[in-house]
Amino acid sequence: MENLVKEYHKTQYRNKNKVPYIEHLIGVKSILSSVLEITGECTDEVLLKDMLDAALGHDLIEDTNISKEEIIETSSERALHLIEELSNPVDDAHTDEYMKQLVNASEEARIIKYCDLLENTTSVSYGLQDLGIDWFYNFYEPILKRTTDNLANTNFVKYPKTANLLITTLKISTDLLYEKLKLYGEENSGKTK
Repeated sequence: MENLVKEYHKTQYRNKNKVPYIEHLIGVKSILSSVLEITGECTDEVLLKDMLDAALGHDLIEDTNISKEEIIETSSERALHLIEELSNPVDDAHTDEYMKQLVNASEEARIIKYCDLLENTTSVSYGLQDLGIDWFYNFYEPILKRTTDNLANTNFVKYPKTANLLITTLKISTDLLYEKLKLYGEENSGKTK
């Protein structure tokens, strides 16, 4: 799956520093692997592989022209289904249908979405200088808030420890980001006086 993801996302970058997009995808997979190892809540090796493949490929349908058959051939039908659950059918400006989709998604997909949010929030914190405060408040914050609010209204029966660990870690990461935003804003306002 990693080779497939590298190929399909090879022309995509993040931030002004041109960070290869694959870094985000590997980060989501790494977070998922770590939290599931810590909690021990996924003992089915085949399911774990499918989840890790879906974490790595979660943006394939949304951001590339890959065929569903290619995902199945590389991984499995279950990994494809998870990727489909994680894919916004429209775009980031239109999230009503996507929020309903996430709320009704499998626990596995919602766990992966928490990993995606955590990796994104950490990356935003590190890339804030390039992205800008306005970008955060106008683009990322509404998506982050809406997604976390919707996911907070879902239950985790199979992965309660994993969900709790991710929710707690995401809250810490978000709190740190807001502290950085406050400091960054104060630093920039001091330069303009």
